Amino acid sequence: MPRCLLILLLAVTPRLFAQQIISGTIRDRQNGQAVTAARITTRSSVTYSDLQGRFKLPVRDHDSLFTVQATFYQPEIVRITGAAAYTVELSLQEQNLEEITVSALRSENKLLTTAGAVSLLAAPQISRNSPVALEPSLNQVPGILMHTGSFNTNRITIRGIGSRSPYGTSKIKAYLDEIPLTSGDGETTLEDLSLLAISQIEVVRGPVSGSYGSGLGGAILLKSSPGTEHLKVKGNFLTASFGTNKTGLSLSGNRRRSSHLLVSDRLHCNGYRDNNRYDRLNLFSWNRFESKKAVFNLLFDLVDLKAFIPSSLDYETYLTSPTRAAASWAAVKGFEDSRKIRGAVTWKQQWNHQVTTSSTGVLASHRNLELRPFNLLQEQALTASGRISARYQNHTLKINSGLELFSETYHWETFSNGKAQNENLLSDNLEKRIYGNLFVQGNWNPVQQLNLESSVNLNLTRYDYSDRFLTDGNAYGRRNFEPVVSPRVGISYLTGKKNALFMLVSHGFSAPTLEETLLPDGQVNPEIKPETGWNFETGARGKTFANRLYYDLSLFRMAVKNLLVARRTGEDAYVGVNAGKTSHAGLEFALRYLPPPGRWSTTWLVNGTLARFRFKEFTEMGNNYAGNQLTGVPSVVLHAGVETRTPSGFEGNLHLRFTGRMPLNDANSVFSDAYSLTTLNAGKSFRLKSVGLRVNGGVNNLFNQKYASMFLINAPAFGNAPPRYYYPGLPRNYFVALAIEFTGS
Repeated sequence: MPRCLLILLLAVTPRLFAQQIISGTIRDRQNGQAVTAARITTRSSVTYSDLQGRFKLPVRDHDSLFTVQATFYQPEIVRITGAAAYTVELSLQEQNLEEITVSALRSENKLLTTAGAVSLLAAPQISRNSPVALEPSLNQVPGILMHTGSFNTNRITIRGIGSRSPYGTSKIKAYLDEIPLTSGDGETTLEDLSLLAISQIEVVRGPVSGSYGSGLGGAILLKSSPGTEHLKVKGNFLTASFGTNKTGLSLSGNRRRSSHLLVSDRLHCNGYRDNNRYDRLNLFSWNRFESKKAVFNLLFDLVDLKAFIPSSLDYETYLTSPTRAAASWAAVKGFEDSRKIRGAVTWKQQWNHQVTTSSTGVLASHRNLELRPFNLLQEQALTASGRISARYQNHTLKINSGLELFSETYHWETFSNGKAQNENLLSDNLEKRIYGNLFVQGNWNPVQQLNLESSVNLNLTRYDYSDRFLTDGNAYGRRNFEPVVSPRVGISYLTGKKNALFMLVSHGFSAPTLEETLLPDGQVNPEIKPETGWNFETGARGKTFANRLYYDLSLFRMAVKNLLVARRTGEDAYVGVNAGKTSHAGLEFALRYLPPPGRWSTTWLVNGTLARFRFKEFTEMGNNYAGNQLTGVPSVVLHAGVETRTPSGFEGNLHLRFTGRMPLNDANSVFSDAYSLTTLNAGKSFRLKSVGLRVNGGVNNLFNQKYASMFLINAPAFGNAPPRYYYPGLPRNYFVALAIEFTGS
């Protein structure tokens, strides 16, 4: 009997473990070049393509498909047919935008069939546009305007929302993978992130409160990825005008059950203006571990910077001496010294083919010391947030529901004489910001051509304020805002395999900051309300002209009420009021002509925004501004470019951006000048065995246009001094960058 079992086992074993070897070549669809380090996987095997794009992979009887992935390319799934060799052609993400899956609305959908204005920036675009800043990339997205006063002074607006924020970005949500980048009072900072850690940016234009809570303008989602290589070590070096230099090192690797990315990045700049030095260190780590039905992600981010502040200038100084710092800031050598530490863990569990759960926990701390002409500000913030969600899906329906909680403790003090000492204490404040979002989302595809999307979010927000400096009286309070329900309903319809129409109705809101809820005496204002709005939108996206022209069009109209106005009561004091209504209407378009397959690849692109943003009802300090243009945002922004790649590894890019004039105050009595900026850059890639080398350089502001790159909206005039509206833009400037890359198998 044992002998029979042994014979039977020996007979069956070859069948159980039978396998064959398949081979093939991975190539770029556009120019036919070999794609190195592409990752080829089945359910049981993993391998990588070599320098000639060739691969060999063992497959078993139960393997019917293999997947090919490569950094910057759209993944391809290939059916195993029994052929001895396979040739797989990959398309660059930029060449196949309509096929890319996006998750900007917390539900994975094809970009083509997403009901809403969603734009995608891939890693090659980001690195081409600038090695050090997000501003050139975000300003290529229709509907977005990113103002830049210096590396540490920026303001982002989407469809005019957030344009009246004095110094930073508000009313726009942002996330780095699972980490919220938006503080508890709605302020968002993106300019201190390392570009080496970012592989993709998704931008949702218009209200996203149905998915993310307080976000009237939209959302910016940044994603990191280790790429697809088995092992990659990359060094980056840059030198640029105004004493700018940057060094970075990234290590990434993939195993069968894990992926890892580690980035270290240091940036220094002497600055174009006086008192403009900038130093920043970034450390970023992303790790992914997976089993058959579970995925665990661990993320860590450190930002350590010291930046001096030149501030804004009056018109005469801006014209004649743009390199000067504001006199008051130069006198005290004003600066900010900031450190941020953020960490997140995410666990995703697939219980069966239909049910998946996801849990995320985030801890973040922020310390900042800022020396200003009027005082020394010391800030400390500790943030804890978490999200738990469950998703059900079958072949026609996806439902995602969950709960997000956010808590932030913010302690801030001000001191006189530029020293953080008890005897110099001017104020001592403790704020607690708490909000919760309960959300439900659904996607239904009753037929292949039709996609119905809906979501609803319930938000509860509370502020607690404690005045710990009692010599001038005790001001404290608590504000519980009324619950805000934000629905979103969208529909998209495929008019062909590569063309779709969509319509959308969405509600959005932005809660006031705690400072905006305080009265001049420090007491909480019980009357202040969140800013809310309804958005109505229709659009189309897809490809035409033999799939060579990609288009994305959005026509929108949004009505905002309870407009939040920061009324200045002192040089560093504001009081928030609900002052009226605004109307936001416009057309956003993006056109990209994709080259036919060939050795040369030249892409032409045009995008822009034509808008009519107006105060519908607005009375401020007895002045009626109804009918005026919305402050701080232009009516016309246009961008055009041409990008060329050759089989030899050469790239050349020429971009032109036109920004129309914009009002700088609510009275519309002061306007900026319209301006055009031209950028030219070129690069060449080389490869020697497993070492890759890329050299590129560029010229920004090619024609040396004089312009203001940011404005202090509604700048006050103190005493006899004229108002300081203007942050001078950089004159013609240059950069040269070198990247050295080792790829191992």
